[in-house]
Amino acid sequence: MVADPRTGLRFYDLSHTWGHGTPVWPGFPASTFERGSFHALHGTLTQRFSTTMHASTHVNAPLHLVPGGAAMGAVPLDHFFGPAVILSIPKGKWELIEPEDLEAAEPKVEPGDIVLIDTGWHHLHADNQIYFAHAPGLSEAAARWLVDRKVRLVGIDTPAIDHPLATSLGPQRGGPLLPRLAKEYETETGISAQDAFRDWQPAHRMLLKAGIPTIEELGGEIDAVSGRRLTVAALPYRWKEGDASIVRVVAIESDNAAAAEIGGGELRDLTHDWGYNVSFWPGKNPIHAFTRYQFHSRDGAQVLQFNTVMHRGTHMDCPLHVLAETHDITGFELWKFFGTGVVLSIPKGRWEVVTAEDLEQATPEILPGDIVIINTGYHKKYGDDPDYYAYSPGLYKEAAEWLVERGVKMVGIDVQALDHPLGTYLGPHGPGPIQPHLNDEYRAETGRDIIDDFPHWEPAHKILMSNGIPGIENVGGDLDAVSGKRMTLMAFPWRWTGGDGSFVRVVGLEGRG
Repeated sequence: MVADPRTGLRFYDLSHTWGHGTPVWPGFPASTFERGSFHALHGTLTQRFSTTMHASTHVNAPLHLVPGGAAMGAVPLDHFFGPAVILSIPKGKWELIEPEDLEAAEPKVEPGDIVLIDTGWHHLHADNQIYFAHAPGLSEAAARWLVDRKVRLVGIDTPAIDHPLATSLGPQRGGPLLPRLAKEYETETGISAQDAFRDWQPAHRMLLKAGIPTIEELGGEIDAVSGRRLTVAALPYRWKEGDASIVRVVAIESDNAAAAEIGGGELRDLTHDWGYNVSFWPGKNPIHAFTRYQFHSRDGAQVLQFNTVMHRGTHMDCPLHVLAETHDITGFELWKFFGTGVVLSIPKGRWEVVTAEDLEQATPEILPGDIVIINTGYHKKYGDDPDYYAYSPGLYKEAAEWLVERGVKMVGIDVQALDHPLGTYLGPHGPGPIQPHLNDEYRAETGRDIIDDFPHWEPAHKILMSNGIPGIENVGGDLDAVSGKRMTLMAFPWRWTGGDGSFVRVVGLEGRG
C-alpha cells in the first residue's frame, strides 16, 4: 500500500508483475523481449516484445470467447472503474465457488459492483502445474448468480475463471493439454472428469455473453483489501481488435474529504485507438505484427499474439527509457497515476514550442500536485503522417523546468513525444538525424540551424523523468470535450519489471476534482 502524501488516498496493487519469465497458460507462447535500442549505443532503451494479452493479470473482452462479441476497445469504460467488493472465499485444490459462497461473503454484492474474488490461490502463482492444473474455479451456477446481480466486472486470483477441468487442460475443447489430469481427478474423487465437467468454460462464457468482462490472475496486495468495499480501477488498453489486455488492477481507498476524487462522474477516454494499423514514431523499431494464435472457428476462442514496442499509441515513458541506470516503469508509486488535475488548451502549430509562459497563463491554474494534460490540437493530426511526427509542436527545456518547480505529479501531451521533435533524434541529436532534410527546411524558414534553437537532446523527457514525473505521449480521444476543465485524471501502466514504458488508458472523471 502507498498513500498520496497530499490527499491521503491509499492505493493497493492487485496485479502480478509481467516480464521475462512470466507464467503463461500451458500451451500459450511465452512473453519474450529483445532490446531494440540501448543506452550504450543509442542513448535510449526501447525493448521489442512478443506476447499474448493472456499473461499475468489480464482482463478478457467478450470477443475472447464469444464470436462477434465486443472487442477490448469497444467495452464501455464504466465496466473498469467504480465501486467494488473484494470477497474472501478461500478454496483449495479443484474446489468450486458456488452461489452459496457468494451469498455468504461480505461485503454484500450490489448491482453495478466490480466483484473481485480472493481464493488464496494467488500465493501459488508461478510457472508450475499446481497453479494452473489444480486451481479452484467458478461454477456455472455462480456465474449465473453474478449475471443476475448485474455486476459490471468479475475478477479472480486463479489462472482461469472456470475450473481447470472445464478448460482445455482437461478433456474439453482443444484438450487435454495435460492428459494425466483427468485420471488424477478420477483417482482422487472417484468421479469421471467428463461426468463432472460436461461443458467447456461454461462460467466464463456465461459472463462474457452477458457483456461482463473478466479478470484472471489477480494478485499483489489483494489479501490486504479482502472483505472490504472500495473503488477499483482496471483500465485495459484501447485495443480495437483486442480479445484481452494485460492490466494494472488498483484498489483505491479514502476515509477523508479526498474521497470526492473517487466518486461518481462521467468517464472520458483520452486515449487513441490502438491496433494493427496504429501509427508510430519514425525511428528504428518498425516491427508491429499480429498473429491469430487461436481463432473461433477452430479453437472456440480468439487469442492474438503480437510483436511491438511500448512506445506506440497513447503510452507512458519512465526514466529507464531515456536515462541509464535509473528505475523502470514499476518504480513510480501508484499515487502518481491518479488524482486531481487540469486539461489545458494551449493551441500550437507547426514547430511551435509550449513555453513556461503558456503554462503560467493557462486556465485552470496549475496547482502543486496536479496531473497536467496539454491539448495543443495536434491530436487531430494523429496518424501515419509526417505532419504529426516531424512537424508537431512540443515541450522543451524551460517548460519542463517550470512543471518541476510547480510540483506537478504527472504530465501528458497530445503530440508525438514529450519533447519538441527537433529536440529528438529526428533532428541532430543522439544517433540522429534520422530525417536530415528537417535542418534544411528549418534553415529555410528561420535562417538558423536546428541546433541553434534546440541545442539539448530530449531535455523535457530527462528533466521530468529525473524528477520522478511520469510522462504520457499521444494523448487523444475526447480531449477537446474536457479541455479547460479541472477533473480527476488517471492512467495506470502495466506492472512490467525491467520495462522502459507502458501502454496506458488515460481517463478523465468529469464532475470530480
